[in-house]
Amino acid sequence: MIPAEFEEPAYEAPLYNQLERGVAHLYTPGRVLEQHLGFDRGIYIAEQMVWETLGYSVPPSGMALGYYDWPMWFGPPRPRSNLPRFRLNLFLQAKRSLYYARRPRSLARFTDYQGPMWAFRIKEHQQNLLMHLANRAGARAHVTYAAPAFHTNAALFTHTRCRSIIPNSSFPSVMVLDGHEAWYYRDPGTVGVANPNPERIEERPFLERLRHLATDAPISDRGDLFGFDDLAPEVIAAVQDDENLAEPYAAQYFDDLQTLDRLLEPYNIRPTLRAYSQVRLFTLRYALTWLIYSGPA
Repeated sequence: MIPAEFEEPAYEAPLYNQLERGVAHLYTPGRVLEQHLGFDRGIYIAEQMVWETLGYSVPPSGMALGYYDWPMWFGPPRPRSNLPRFRLNLFLQAKRSLYYARRPRSLARFTDYQGPMWAFRIKEHQQNLLMHLANRAGARAHVTYAAPAFHTNAALFTHTRCRSIIPNSSFPSVMVLDGHEAWYYRDPGTVGVANPNPERIEERPFLERLRHLATDAPISDRGDLFGFDDLAPEVIAAVQDDENLAEPYAAQYFDDLQTLDRLLEPYNIRPTLRAYSQVRLFTLRYALTWLIYSGPA
């Protein structure tokens, strides 16, 4: 067994970049808010607590657009007025792969499943939370792992440069790994063996799975952004469902929510933006990536 030469952040950064930029109808919810609300003015906030609540260890860099002489015709002539339909929320948990030159003994009864292969370990507390999230969100969200079907820096650099991270990754859903401790796979995709009590699993290909699930996902009749209002209570309930609320991440998340309420109290913020912030804080605290699949209009 050989751990991948790279850590999770080195893999997940190009993965998420290629998912958002290379897959039609898949994007971050933050860009939706920018498109719908627009930003024409900002202020510099030096209060460290504000930035930590939003997930930054230091205030991010920026620029004052008022210092530049923008022409009157700057920007698109006809800004998009309609948002794409929210079809499905996608929550991704990236994992670091382990390389096996030969089949591990735990898979001995699968005589046709020879090495080389890769695997990743499933953390019990993490799996429990993600299962609560998947069950609570139901048809509104899909929760899945992502892991590379490669383990060298050379392969990572090649797939980053060639934008081929997605077709060279494994995407087992959280639901099919319930009760297991590891996922073994010889090839990218969604075919592999879960362990212990070895079980061969085959799901739909990742992008096909998204398209299929999106057809059954509920769409809010109140408008696209109201999908956040429906999702946020389920996310909070998923953390509350965890039996160990004293677990550090859960305690920190609920502290984040209290801080958010305190910061927003003086302002008349529409509930949808508060709901978006509640889900965003959850993904930051638990190191998840949140994307939205819109599907064809």
